[in-house]
Amino acid sequence: MHNLGVRKEEALVARADLDLTIDLHTEGDMFFDILKAVIREWQKAPWPHERERAAYARGIYLRAMEVYRGRLQDARDKAEQGFNTLVDQKLISDMEQKLAYWEKKLGELGNA
Repeated sequence: MHNLGVRKEEALVARADLDLTIDLHTEGDMFFDILKAVIREWQKAPWPHERERAAYARGIYLRAMEVYRGRLQDARDKAEQGFNTLVDQKLISDMEQKLAYWEKKLGELGNA
């Protein structure tokens, strides 16, 4: 294995610069819709590389929902600690509805 003259610290910085962040609160609907389309279109494709892409999209979908569940639990915990305003309750309710919707849509795609 060659290091191509790149120090480990420089490689870590370069890799960190490749991170992508999706705001699931503001961009979640479009993000999940795109993943659903990929899964639906390719999960039963005759070509292995397309089925592999569908499986990868499903994995990203599941990871994103897990992150969203964690943030929802954080919001619930904060509300239980006394910061339970009407705005907080609305936010939690909206988050619960979105999560339920995204879970339902993934379930509709099946496990193929």
